[in-house]
Order: sequence, then C-alpha cells, then structure tokens
Amino acid sequence: MDVLTGGNGNARVWIENHPTEGWAPGRVDSVGSNGLYVVVDDQGTKFEVAPENARQVDPNCLRGVDDLLSLGDFNEGALLHNVRSRYFNDNIYTGIGSPILISVNPFQNLPGLYTEAKQKFYRERSAAAGSGEDADVPPHLFSVAAAAYTAMLGDARNQSIIISGESGAGKTEATKRILTYFANLQRTAGATSEKTSIEEQVLRSNPILEAFGNAKTIRNDNSSRFGKFIDIEFGSSGKLTSAKISNYLLEKSRIVKQQPDERGYHAFYQLCAGGHSLSDIGPTLGLRSAYEHSYTAVCTEIDGVDDASMLEEAADCMDGLGFSKEEKNSVFQIVAAVLHLGDMQFEEGDDGSVLPDGALTDKICELLKVSKADFTTTFQHKTLEDPFTKKIIHMPQDPTSSSNTRHSMAKHLYSRLFDWLVWRINLSAAGKGGGGGRKENTKKIGILDIYGFEVFEWNSFEQLCINFANEKLQQHFNSHMFTLEQQLYNEEGISWSHIEWQDNKEIIDQLERKPLGLFCILDSECLMPNATDDTCLSKIHSSFKSSRVVYKTSRFKSTNFAVAHYAGEVVYNVISFLEKNTDKLHADITNLLKSSSMPITRTLFSDPRFAPDMQAQAAQSRPGAPPAKRGEPNQRAKQNVTVSVMFRQQLDQLVEDLNRTNPRYIRCIKPNGNKQAHEMDSLDVQRQLRCAGMLESIRIRRAGYPVRRPFKEFFNRFRLLCPHVSTGRSLDPDYKELCRRVLTDVEAKFQAQRQPVEAKSWQVGRSKVFLKEELQGRLEKALGEAVKVYVVRMQKRWRGSRARRKYRVMRGAAVQVQALLRTLRSASEFQKRLQQHREARAALLTAEAELPSLRSGLAAADEQLPEERCVPAEKDMELIQLEASAAQVARRERDAQNELRECKDELEAARETADAAERRGAQKEQQRCPERASRMQR
Repeated sequence: MDVLTGGNGNARVWIENHPTEGWAPGRVDSVGSNGLYVVVDDQGTKFEVAPENARQVDPNCLRGVDDLLSLGDFNEGALLHNVRSRYFNDNIYTGIGSPILISVNPFQNLPGLYTEAKQKFYRERSAAAGSGEDADVPPHLFSVAAAAYTAMLGDARNQSIIISGESGAGKTEATKRILTYFANLQRTAGATSEKTSIEEQVLRSNPILEAFGNAKTIRNDNSSRFGKFIDIEFGSSGKLTSAKISNYLLEKSRIVKQQPDERGYHAFYQLCAGGHSLSDIGPTLGLRSAYEHSYTAVCTEIDGVDDASMLEEAADCMDGLGFSKEEKNSVFQIVAAVLHLGDMQFEEGDDGSVLPDGALTDKICELLKVSKADFTTTFQHKTLEDPFTKKIIHMPQDPTSSSNTRHSMAKHLYSRLFDWLVWRINLSAAGKGGGGGRKENTKKIGILDIYGFEVFEWNSFEQLCINFANEKLQQHFNSHMFTLEQQLYNEEGISWSHIEWQDNKEIIDQLERKPLGLFCILDSECLMPNATDDTCLSKIHSSFKSSRVVYKTSRFKSTNFAVAHYAGEVVYNVISFLEKNTDKLHADITNLLKSSSMPITRTLFSDPRFAPDMQAQAAQSRPGAPPAKRGEPNQRAKQNVTVSVMFRQQLDQLVEDLNRTNPRYIRCIKPNGNKQAHEMDSLDVQRQLRCAGMLESIRIRRAGYPVRRPFKEFFNRFRLLCPHVSTGRSLDPDYKELCRRVLTDVEAKFQAQRQPVEAKSWQVGRSKVFLKEELQGRLEKALGEAVKVYVVRMQKRWRGSRARRKYRVMRGAAVQVQALLRTLRSASEFQKRLQQHREARAALLTAEAELPSLRSGLAAADEQLPEERCVPAEKDMELIQLEASAAQVARRERDAQNELRECKDELEAARETADAAERRGAQKEQQRCPERASRMQR
C-alpha cells in the first residue's frame, strides 16, 4: 500500500462494484481517514475504497492485451476492462491461451476482418508454428480454426470447436466464418477463386438453414431456433472430403405463435415477399402479404433485411446443392400450405366443425396433394379406438379441437420438412461414398452451434430444454477445464495450487436425475390420463420443497416455478408443458398426409428418418436394453418416450462425441440489449463472463500446465535442441530422465541468453512432460531455429555435391568439345590446302593444254628459220622463254603434289590425335559414371 499513499494522483486502483461499469480503473486522489478516495477518469466521480480492497491496475490492461494470460496481476476487473477497452477499439476478439477465445458481437461490419488475405495469414502462421501456438498472432476466429486444423493433421485425435453464448451474441455468424475458412483451405496464391464441389455444398447450406431454422427474437434479429453440430471430415492429405449436420430441437411453437415484436421462421416472410417471382409455382401458392396471414401477422419486417432477395439466395443454394425442380417446388408448397393452415377458421356444425372457406380448403389440398374429402373429415371428426371392443369411433370435433388439430398439423409439417432439408443437404455434402459410415484415414473437426442461454418474459418448455442444454455444455466445459485437469495432475503427481470454481453438477442432477428429477416428473405426468399443467406444477413444488435449484416463487403467477441455473434464475410458466413434452400427432393427420400424391409430403410421414418409431428408437438407445419381441411391443416404454427423453438422449450422445475430441471454445458475448455498435452494458457483460467461467478458466490456465506430451514423443521432437543427449545403444532408454535432461539443458541455454524461463514452467510427471504455454512456444521457436541450422547445413552439402557433379560433367564435355574443335580446325586447314592444290592443278592442266600449240608453233618457226635468219636472235629468245615456262609448270605440278601429300599426312595425324583424346575422355568418364559414359558413347 506504500505506493498508493503518496497522494500524487498517479497510482491507479480498481473500483469494485461500480454502479455502471462493474469494475472501473481509478486514480488515487487523496487519502481519507477510512480509506482511499479514487477519481474515475471518465466521469470524475469519487469512490471510497478500503485499503485492504485496493488492487493496483496493471497498465497493460488499460491498453488491452491480445492474450489475458499475459497480464501480470489478474482479477475480474482486469478481465472485464480488457474486453471492454478492446471492444471500443474494434478489437472484438480476446484470447485466453490457445483453447479459449472471447468474441464480442460488434453489431456492425468491420472492414478487412474476414478477407481471404486474413485467412491466408492465419493459415500460414499456424502451419509455420506447427503444434505450438504462435503468440504473435492476434486472436481471431481464424486463429482458432487454423489451430484446430493444424492440430488435427499433427495429432491422432479429432478436434471440435464449441461456440456458445446467449442469444444475439454472434454464434451463428461465428459458425459461418469458420465454415468459410475451412471451405477455403485448399486455395493457394495461384489457385482460382472457384471451390471444389464439397466445399461449395458446405457454404451453400447456410442460407437454407438460416431461412428455415432462424427467426427474429427480441434479443436477436437472426436467432438460431435449433441447435446444430457440423461434422467436417478431411482426408489424409488434409482436403475437405465431406460434411454432415446434426440438428437438435427445432422450436415448433414458434411456427404457430410468437411473442410481441418477434417473427416466425424467415422462410414464411421470404416466401410472402418473393414467392410470386418463382416462375414455376409462384402464382399457384396463393400467398398474400405477411401481415395478412395469421401465423406471420405479429411482426413482419426486420430493419435492413430484404426478404425477397433472401428467398432468391436460398433458392439458388438449393439449385447449387442439386435439389431437383420437383423437390424445390415441393418445399415451397409445403411452407405455403402451413401459412394457409394458420388462416383456417372453424364453425360449429351439427356433425363436427365446419370449414366455411371452401376456396382456402381447396388451396391447401392442392398444395399438399391430398383429397379434399379426407382433409375435411380430419378436422370434423377424430377417429378413436374403443379399448374394450376395439371398434372404431368417429368423435365429432368442436372448433377449438379442430383449431388444435390445425396447429398440430402445421407444426409437424414444418418441423419434419426442416429435418428433410438437413438430410438433403447432408446427402449433397456427403462426398464419395454417400456418407455411409466412417472412412479410412479420415480426421474430423466438429463445430457446435447451439442455442444460447435464454431468459424471456414468458419462458416455456422450449426455454427449459435450451437452458438445460447450456447446463450440459457448461458441465462439459467445467469437466474439461477443471475436473479432468485436477484429476490428471493428481494422477501424474504434479504439484499445483487448487482453484475453486463454480460447479453446476447439482443443477443438472436435480433436472435429470431419476426418479425425482424435474424432467422425470414431467415425463411421468405425461403418462397420467388426467394430468394437467396444474397437477404437474403441484408435483414439482412438492418434490422440490427444500431444493435450492428448483423452487416455488411467490413473486410471480401461480403457474410459475423457478430454476437457479448457472447463468442466473429463470422463471418458467408451466402452461402447455405437458402438451409440448408429449407432442402427439393424431393418427388421422398421419394417415391423411401419407396419402398425399406429393412424394416429399408422403415421405415426411412414412419414412422412419423423419417419422421414427419413438419406442424403437428409445429402446435401441438404452444401454443393455433387450430387443423387443415381435408382436410384443413395450407399451409403457412407447408411451414414456417424450420430447424431453429424446432431447436428453441427443444431448448425451453429443457430449459423448465431444469427449472424444480435443475441444476449443469460443465464448460469444453480447455487449448490449439494444443491438447497437460501440455500446456496452458492462454489468451484463460481467454477468456473461462469470457464467461462462472465464475468470476460473484464466486462473487454471495460468496455474496449470495446458501442454502435456508423453516422454518418448517429447524427446523425439525436441532432441535436436540438445544433440549431446541421446539414447545411446540402449534398447530400453529411460525417456523420463532424457526429457528431464533436455528441459534442464534448454533452461540453462535460455538463462545464458539472458532470457530466463519462468519458475515452474515445466514439470515431469509419471508418464508425461507438463509445460506451460509460454515455454511450449519458446521450445517450438527454438526447435524451428535449430531445424533451420540443420537444414542450411544439409542444403550447403547438397549444393556442394551438386556443383561438383556438375563440374565433372562440364569438364568431360569441355574435353570432348575441345577435341572436336581441333578436329574441325584440322579439317578446315586440310580443305583450304586441298583447294590450293586444286587451283594449282587446274593451272598446270591449262599449261599442259597450251603446250601442244606452243610446240606446233615452235615447229613452224623452225621450218621458217632458214627464211628468217635475219632475225635469229628474237626466235631463240622466244624458244628459251617457252622452255622456261614449261619447266616452271612442271615444277609447280611437282610442288603441288608434294604439298598435297603433306596435307594428307597432317590430316591423318590430326585424326589420330582426336581419336586418342576422345578415347581417353571416355575412359575417364566411364570410371566416374559408367551409365553416363555409355549414353555419351551411344
């Protein structure tokens, strides 16, 4: 406290329980008699803080850090203010080590946040980091996806990404971004923008699922009203090969009724706005504006959303997924029929209800392709079987009963259509093999996007199931982060400080335990023939008299009860609980829709995939349950299978699947209830962070050892860092001691580099090495540098060897070229001399040809000599000149012949020299590389 009592206004402390900020940093202004007066920077309001509660503020927290584990002094105030300050700087992602990401919904589009360049950046950084986390990479959805993908390729375990948070926190958008990342994985810098077929199917499923499964609620304009688990399968090369979607608990009641300022499913409004543009069936749908239909009249529009264009996008995606024209038209016809069912009015008649609007009846029968007579009978009478006489009884229905039948038909039509759409999307995205079973050498990444925790003014059975699902997921998170962590440390003999955390096991037990859990009471009441919502509520109150989890509250209506969930108290209204839990569909409706001439409608009510025998499915799902004998169905089990039973079985299977993966968590936070950008309700955000267990997560991550590797695996990976530590010739080396030596030597090296390792950054357990993330990152970085040194050395040797081989080849080739050049030069000289010889010989032949004429002339001159003795001297001179010319010609001929012989001798000598040089070169090359020499000789 000495640093705080200076009163210079520079010391900063946390103000706890701030009326608007929850936690707020303040500056010490002065010291009072009972504590410190702190001035909050923004408002200038003074708060009194007791000395023992004055916690100093880490300056890094005020700036906002990427990873909350890097904060030196951590508390809830640091967590809240760090998330808050980053949010107002448009940094909506904050990391808690590698497995947890906090994502705050910005309620705006942030430019450049999800570009392909950003995807490439995280893909390359994750690949470079390997199994270690790159601490320099800013937190992002893509960093989580990239880390999961890299871990999937490097480890033998499947991965999962669990996206959770309250309604409106941005879960659906996060799921879409992650799916886009995985679909774009195969793109490279030189690749085209087109994706492969399976990748296209994955992305095209989103608009369809959102249209038919999302709706506007008070808290969220695009709220997912169903849960989905997307199983993405990759081949051994890392290429996306198939995808499968599992859907959970579509909110059926929203089809027929919505709260004020809420809408039904988007598909209803999209079809009303743009159905007329469907060239094939638009005019036959008979739809009007959304506010003119009973099921869509509460709220018809969403600001900034064009329903008609959204319908066009969904229809295009159906085409892209390979929907036939008949399938697409049938989907829209069923949706239109559901809307028309909501407009049906009934009047009292002599023999059951009467349908006064014949045109509306005709339109519904036309859309569903059913008989009008059968359709009318279904709403006029209800067929029952006398349990004693087994006779069929046709009981007239009053308008109220007929109206309930209408709602039941609408809900089952739409919900089963949604199941069919999911099945059809899976069929397109199954890849080769049709998705029939697990393929060899494949790995998976699962993405869970399930409803967030919900609290409304009117909370019914759907909210109870949704919040129970969140309890189960929170328990999985607690089990993975806390329970299993502590258990593993104890088993391995790792010393660490125990951390207290909020466990919701008691809540889950009181909701689902047998035989007196809340859901068991609901299921048992559904068996009672005279049970009502009131009797069910009375049984709940009597069974949980002393419970702290489920209790009666006097602050609300007598039809309410409260549950203390991990995220806070929720008050449920028991009205319609039994009806929604039973969810019965009368046989008359099933038989009517089975008789439809439309294949999809008929399939929805006859195919077990969309109309399963609940008794058989429940019996198969119970471990150890004996198979029912033919003709002896378990009637009690058949009656006892309710919506809650089926939903809990799905949740148990989901948690079991998640337990077989290495999970990563994205905790989505809703900053405010007004859906406005740059606005934060700090108190509500603080509550969400508490409910998500973020504070405990950070504490255990900092105190624990999130990285653990078996001894042999650790040694084989990091042995390059200490080359002198080796197994020697031992067949059974002591890997535990080897790992300890490696870590000790590495720690000493870091110390020598003046980069000391944090105390207790590693421990050696009984079967594994335990590391903190900071040390793991440094080890991976050091390993990368060591590998780089070895790689450079190997490259140096390889390049030298290649250069020497190249030199020998080039030298041999040069010798051969030189020999060839000498041969060519000799041949050129020979040709030159040969030409000279030919010219000399031609001159000689010319002279020889002129010689006879000269001789004849000489003879004629000799005959005339007596007559010309007057000039003897001239004649003698001419004769002498002719003889000299002849002698000269003869000498030239002899010289040319001699020169020709010399050229021939020189040419022969040059040829012999070249042949000898070539033989010597070939012998040397044959000694170096026999195969290359053979080819050169050939």
